[in-house]
Amino acid sequence: MRRLLALLGAGLRQNFALATIRHKFFKQKQERWLLLLFALGLLGAAPLVVGYFIVLGRLYAILKPMGQETALLTLAILAGQLLILVFGLFYVLSAFYFSRDLEFLVALPARPFEVIAAKFGVILVNEYLTVLLVVAPAFIVYGAMAARPIAYWPLAALVFLLLPVIPLALSGLLVMAMMRLVNVSRKKDFFILAGSLALLAAVLFLQLGLAGTRGPEEMMRFFTAADGLARLLGEKFPPCIWAARLLAEGFSARGIGYLILFGGISVAVLLLLLWAAERLFYRGLIGLSEMAARRTKLSAAALAERFARRRHDWQAILLREWRLMNRTPIFLLNGILSVVLVPVMLFFMVRSGAGSASLAFLKLLGSGDRSAEILFSAAFFIACGCLNGTASSTFSREGSSFWISKVIPVAPCRQVAGKFLHSYLVAVLGVLGGMAAARLALGLSWQSVLPAALLALVAGAFLTAINMAVDLARPLLTWTNPQRAIKQNLNVLLAMALDAGFVYAFYRLFVILRRAGLDGRQLILAMLAATALAAAAALFFLGRIAARRYARIAA
Repeated sequence: MRRLLALLGAGLRQNFALATIRHKFFKQKQERWLLLLFALGLLGAAPLVVGYFIVLGRLYAILKPMGQETALLTLAILAGQLLILVFGLFYVLSAFYFSRDLEFLVALPARPFEVIAAKFGVILVNEYLTVLLVVAPAFIVYGAMAARPIAYWPLAALVFLLLPVIPLALSGLLVMAMMRLVNVSRKKDFFILAGSLALLAAVLFLQLGLAGTRGPEEMMRFFTAADGLARLLGEKFPPCIWAARLLAEGFSARGIGYLILFGGISVAVLLLLLWAAERLFYRGLIGLSEMAARRTKLSAAALAERFARRRHDWQAILLREWRLMNRTPIFLLNGILSVVLVPVMLFFMVRSGAGSASLAFLKLLGSGDRSAEILFSAAFFIACGCLNGTASSTFSREGSSFWISKVIPVAPCRQVAGKFLHSYLVAVLGVLGGMAAARLALGLSWQSVLPAALLALVAGAFLTAINMAVDLARPLLTWTNPQRAIKQNLNVLLAMALDAGFVYAFYRLFVILRRAGLDGRQLILAMLAATALAAAAALFFLGRIAARRYARIAA
């Protein structure tokens, strides 16, 4: 136990770098402007959080007369656990098998289950931060509006602490089984990527794809039965139903039964993960860093042609960024895959029993107003394309290799241009995925999809430049885990907060223009012009600060 606690403490200190932050901000008094920027980002995201509380409150008011208020808890818990299960898959893969500290941990006199338990604890703490804004507001709204007794709140805290355990442990079991199989192959990177995609597809299919389309009579039975809607939402992942009913029942006899069930299954799955670690972890880890030699022999003519081929400097930087992303499975899975994941999940959900509700919600947002429908669609396309951490980790992903960018004979502004194109292409891919989901799954007309896509593409250029500027201001170059360069990077969190603030600012501009009398095509053109001006200003600013920041970054 002492070794386990020591490993866990070291992992948490390395993960959050609290000592480094305290020394830099308060002793050396460097980069204090980041605290102000972070505060501004939080202020920008605050309206969205308040709006989320308002939506939850209205949803509770709708469900209460039908006796289905428990569905609010089930929906939030299911969303949080599905988020952990899907994205935690890549986080677990990175922490268990691609962390640079593994070569030191393996040499320590520690058992495999102790190494895995310590890493699992670090991941667990990070996932609490991930689902906090998704689940905690629902717990607060339900507890306040249902006037739950004081015992509800410690019970809600306990459910929140147990919430990520089952999905994370399942992700760990799947990852260890996959790595034990792919480690026997010479093409490990390919099979790791293919295996991760296969696991993700299986998770999505089992959770969303098997729900099927239900008839009106069957749907009516769910709405009229006690807790029927909660059972409908959580039928493919029962732990979310157990947790919701535990909060609804409290410390009654039934509530204690659900506590034993939910807590017991959580502990059992965690113990199963530690048991599997003793038998699978090192077998999947040893030899992972070995690379198979390439035996392709080039002729003299082919070799001369390869060296004679010339590209523009920005094209070479773009190709370098693309290869850096593709050669690191964790970067590829967290960056490229996330832009298509949201549209795919939406498509499966609409094809399942939740389709009518999703479409009705979208129509409610639009309320028959084409301009509002275009605006909400554009916001969805922006979320698909820009909220993935690719742009806000552009420089951090280079890590200790950033010195190469400082010495190559390409001006920093030209390098930034190539890097911008790479990140912007990822955003374009996300917008295209969002268009496909909106057109094929939700059935929106081209008259709404095309203007929304154009607005999202221009806004994507603005947000990409802003996110790159955030990472350029303070790149995270010293990381031991490639996952940390994206998911555990403070720059990514700060950029997302700023993005939320800017999106809200554009929404307020939309409201002001509506009140000024603009409508229809004029309103959309005015929004497009304002977004284009903002994008041009952001790109100009990014180019101007590139040379100065490159000179100051210590690689």
